[in-house]
Amino acid sequence: MKRFILISLLILIPLNAFGWEFFMEKCIQSWIGYSLDSLISKWGYPDNERNIAGRKLYEWITYDNNVEYVGGLTITSTDKKGNETSISAGGVPKVEYCRKTIEVNDDNIIQGGQYDGTFCPKFYFAGKKLVNPQNNPWVK
Repeated sequence: MKRFILISLLILIPLNAFGWEFFMEKCIQSWIGYSLDSLISKWGYPDNERNIAGRKLYEWITYDNNVEYVGGLTITSTDKKGNETSISAGGVPKVEYCRKTIEVNDDNIIQGGQYDGTFCPKFYFAGKKLVNPQNNPWVK
């Protein structure tokens, strides 16, 4: 059992450290050369559309629904049976998000893209709905 845990940690730690960037890069690359319509059929409609320096950009933003508050005050009390009750007040919400920005040309063909945020899928199985099913880099 100890051997299994050690091997699992040796595999998961490097994947966790490097998996996010690697996965998201391959995900965005899988759409280059394909139409914006094909991306919309997989990801849904974009949240934003912008024109910057003559470039057409589309953004999809995903937020984590589990909002955590940073700072503030938490009061914890314990009853006679040992049950704890906590009440939190104040603090600032820590917003986790993933923003995927895709650039298209005048024919709405995807030219490239980028991503940022703290809530982007870290591994293939966690976000495989983002990968182009017609150009999946992990199937080749």
